[in-house]
Amino acid sequence: MVGRVEVGEKPEILWEKPDLEVLYVRLEDEYELHERQLALDRNLEVIGRTAETVLDLLQARRSLRVEWYIVILIVMELLLSLYEKFLK
Repeated sequence: MVGRVEVGEKPEILWEKPDLEVLYVRLEDEYELHERQLALDRNLEVIGRTAETVLDLLQARRSLRVEWYIVILIVMELLLSLYEKFLK
């Protein structure tokens, strides 16, 4: 996040030497820094959403596994109860 903020802001040297601001503006225009920053922000947003989706899928898979374990335990408990009831 810190790197993203620094790219969008002007360098500190411009505060110390204002005559370099013209050069900075030309370089910013030449290298299309604003457009590149927007593209990076979009890519980072997509990566973030993808990571969240993957985490959600992993958590859903883990939850499903836990639910199956619970169902198996309930069935085993029922079978044991029926076994004890019919043998005694």
